[in-house]
Amino acid sequence: MALLEVKDLVTHFVTDDGIVKAVDGVSFSVEKGKTLGIVGESGSGKSVTCLSIMGLNPKRSASVSGQALFKGEDLIRANSSRLRAIRGDEISMIFQDPMTSLNPVHSIGRQLVEAVLLHNDEISKAQAKARALEALKAVGIPRAEHRIDDYPHQFSGGMRQRV
Repeated sequence: MALLEVKDLVTHFVTDDGIVKAVDGVSFSVEKGKTLGIVGESGSGKSVTCLSIMGLNPKRSASVSGQALFKGEDLIRANSSRLRAIRGDEISMIFQDPMTSLNPVHSIGRQLVEAVLLHNDEISKAQAKARALEALKAVGIPRAEHRIDDYPHQFSGGMRQRV
């Protein structure tokens, strides 16, 4: 059984100019331990496909149908609290431009600690900071002990993506 199986994914957006068919019948599967690259021209629906799977499209304007089975559970039909529990803990997306994902007025450490606490109710802030520091080290951020207090603009683009 595939870790992720996407079947006939369709995502349309309602705009002032009518319906935009961003994703129209996409299907693929990813086995555990395997990597899948989604390649296409700018505007071809790569990001919208991933955002649709994770339930991150704007609810008011997006219409999503099909199936996205993650460990057998259909994420398209999952409620928002279930999606929040899965996102960042079991399934994640690395955005192409990390400056749009990171808050420029908060340190890298603060943002990582917040993410750790969001998914772990039973740990202290100090434990969350220790985990954040270990994560920075694990992805090869040099001098992680010092860099944890830096802000996104102080990191290179590649380092921001790793964060």
